[in-house]
Amino acid sequence: MKRSMVLSVVIGSLILVMSLGANAYQHSQVKQAQQQIGRLQEQKRQVSRQLAQSQQQKRLLSTQIGSYKTYQNNKDKSPAELSFNTVVTKFFNVMNNFEPKSYGQRKDGVKNLIADKLYQQYFSNKGTYGDSNSVSAKLDQLNLYTQSKQGQNMKGLAVISYQSKSGDNDWQKATVLYQVTFDTTTNKITAVQNLGSSFKASDLN
Repeated sequence: MKRSMVLSVVIGSLILVMSLGANAYQHSQVKQAQQQIGRLQEQKRQVSRQLAQSQQQKRLLSTQIGSYKTYQNNKDKSPAELSFNTVVTKFFNVMNNFEPKSYGQRKDGVKNLIADKLYQQYFSNKGTYGDSNSVSAKLDQLNLYTQSKQGQNMKGLAVISYQSKSGDNDWQKATVLYQVTFDTTTNKITAVQNLGSSFKASDLN
């Protein structure tokens, strides 16, 4: 009887020791896994910081390149030419980038860019300028060529390459030449004359 009790105690002790050992091993594995997760999370944070720094440097470099290009393009131009280029570029971007639902919004976009008389010519209440008849357009390229200033006015040529389509039809490309008159005292366009489209953009380069 005593022998069986001793045997039971020994077996129970072995089971207890094995159970404690298994728990200790499991705890050790869990701790190692947690440490590994912590290391991976720290590596992820480092990569995220490096990526953010890289993106910031890229944006800074892009800004510097853009500023340099602007300076190179404008360094030999007079203030009147710079104003002409800025205003005329905005005008043709608004007038040649639209969808049927945004067509009527063009008048707000150019109101401060053109003289009142020209504004009335483009957006007379009697006209149909609030409806594009399902036409969409997008500007592909704009080239400006300014002439010397004559009094308060400056004239220049605008070569507009754009695409347009009606409804679900295919896009159609076109190039149009405009003569633009610009008042350097008001910084507004006073006249825009269509000189035709019977040429290619490459003919003027």
